[in-house]
Amino acid sequence: MDQPRTMFAHVLSVRGVAVVVTNHRVQPLPMRPEKGSGKGVIVCQACGGQFLVTVQSRDRTTARRVRYFVLGLIGLALGALLLWLSFDVAIQPDGPDSDLDTDVASWLAYTGIAGVLLPIFGLGYLSNARRYDGVGNLRRVSEDGTRFVRASGHKLLPSK
Repeated sequence: MDQPRTMFAHVLSVRGVAVVVTNHRVQPLPMRPEKGSGKGVIVCQACGGQFLVTVQSRDRTTARRVRYFVLGLIGLALGALLLWLSFDVAIQPDGPDSDLDTDVASWLAYTGIAGVLLPIFGLGYLSNARRYDGVGNLRRVSEDGTRFVRASGHKLLPSK
């Protein structure tokens, strides 16, 4: 069992207009479970509120990071392939084809759009694979046990 890098934070103050400066009081999250995922209860040291947070095991966190990495690489590779195909068909060695079939023209538009969007999604998955820590779903718990979606004044601070 180990400690997640993400920290639980109570927002103390927020200042600024163009540049926002936020002061937090941070505390560590519960330890990771051996297998699967577990919910841990956190009591805020600043206000005494109770919160419920989901923490994934080390194996699940690693599996999800690998999945994000593979999806990112697939998105980049498919985007490069589609862009290459669309430019390879549109640009002929003897000049552009003036009587281009409408079916081929629509195919070029679809592959061009997908060839631009897939690398964007691929880069998003790659950056998420690097940052994912296996922590999520911060919920406030009231005295009667009701869970709230919003945890105003509190947040999870990812590690840098």
